[in-house]
Amino acid sequence: MSSNPTQPQTQPQTPNQTQTLYKLRIVASKPKLRKLVEFATIDGEIETMWLRYTPSHIFQRQINDAQTIAVLAKYNRSFFTEYATSGEGSVKIPSTIDKVLNKYFKEVDSIEVAVGENSIVLKSRDEVYEGSLVEIDLPDISIEFTESEYGFVPNLKVQGVYGIDSEEWSIKADEVKISYGDTLKLTVALEEGGKYTRSVKVLDKRDVSTSGVVVVDGKMLKSVIDLFSGPLYLIITDGPVIFTQKTTDYTISYILAPKIVEEAV
Repeated sequence: MSSNPTQPQTQPQTPNQTQTLYKLRIVASKPKLRKLVEFATIDGEIETMWLRYTPSHIFQRQINDAQTIAVLAKYNRSFFTEYATSGEGSVKIPSTIDKVLNKYFKEVDSIEVAVGENSIVLKSRDEVYEGSLVEIDLPDISIEFTESEYGFVPNLKVQGVYGIDSEEWSIKADEVKISYGDTLKLTVALEEGGKYTRSVKVLDKRDVSTSGVVVVDGKMLKSVIDLFSGPLYLIITDGPVIFTQKTTDYTISYILAPKIVEEAV
């Protein structure tokens, strides 16, 4: 017979039990969180954000369904106010999360995002949103890239690297012709008829090996350029055209499939 039959039964405790409920947890200001979503979705070109996470950063390597534009991005821990993961993994988040942020989380300073096995939760001081992750197959990027001092660069032949001012490149046109070499010039067709060409500033110039012309989709170019502010780099390769920006908080590169490539003889 027990000497203490009335002793209460204790429940087993799991260390850090609440910390195992999510795969990824971040806290960021609303402007930073919206910027991440805008970077990741490219003005609607990417409908589902495929984010890989590690204890040190979030990484995105994704191409749109039409395979005309791709994004490579890395967000360091310093981008966020708080950052924690259960290890390494990936999540697929619908781009509609941007509408939720914009419509319902209006007067907030910071937002917590907690990603579970199949769910995503957004919290502010007085608001909570609960949604579901997406389980679909998405196309991956087959080209290998390396990270340089100015961004992600493909393992392709580089024709030239140019430092540019993003404000000069926000152009409305169906197509934009980029003439490169010792200088940079942009040519567009005008609604009034004819074509218009102007030189743009080169803030830095590296590894320019030739001159030529590449034509890119104007709408896609504007969508990318309008995501940036300040200086960035243009990388001309023998294939895609790349716009990239690197800061202490993030590195992001957009890879645009060209419509026409003409190299000078």
